[in-house]
Amino acid sequence: MRIFLDIGAHTGETLDVVLDARWKFDRIFSFEPAPSCWPALESRRDPRLTLCRFGLWTQDTSIRLHNPGDVGASVAEDKDDVESSALCDFRDAGEWFEQNVSSDDEVFAKINIEGAEYEVVERLAASGQLAKIDHLLLHLDVRKSPSRAHLEPLIRADLERAGVEYQTADQIQFGGVLRGTRNWLLWCAADPRWRDLRYKRLRSIESRARVALYPLKVRVAGRRGEGSATRN
Repeated sequence: MRIFLDIGAHTGETLDVVLDARWKFDRIFSFEPAPSCWPALESRRDPRLTLCRFGLWTQDTSIRLHNPGDVGASVAEDKDDVESSALCDFRDAGEWFEQNVSSDDEVFAKINIEGAEYEVVERLAASGQLAKIDHLLLHLDVRKSPSRAHLEPLIRADLERAGVEYQTADQIQFGGVLRGTRNWLLWCAADPRWRDLRYKRLRSIESRARVALYPLKVRVAGRRGEGSATRN
């Protein structure tokens, strides 16, 4: 079975990509602990999709999530200024994998959980479940939290020991969530002999060029709009 795990679903930005039939996912699980995000996720009507109304952690517990519903919601207090918080449900990542993922499955996972990636990866490694992930898109958000930045080498070490093929978001996710997630999935499917050239180096150049040309695009569009208004 071909499975996608959307760990840190927010309001479904990644789902806009992976629900496309071209990727041939048989089952898709979206993990999101913030209740304010659930209505947007529930609006996706697809029989392959299961909404997991909890986050993953080292054990079954409730944890205070800061700025819940924001794109940068985090369990880390020092990541951003805290404007609000809510007690949210979290489940043991190792137990969930053991019960729901088979070693025969082909598993794609995106982890974007704003600093909690250390606990999830560490728990999966300790429980012997981490190697079930075949392809991983990892957001290393521990870098955004002063108290957690030192955990990055430990995360990488766990992934490398388990033999997980992983790419960090800054390596592969160019041009925003939609374009960047598609780029990663294309990289996963491509010939290893040339995929880095096409989907990393060239796409990185394309992305930088797009950003550099954006102000010109806005000015040209503005002039066209002014011309149209004058003719009218």
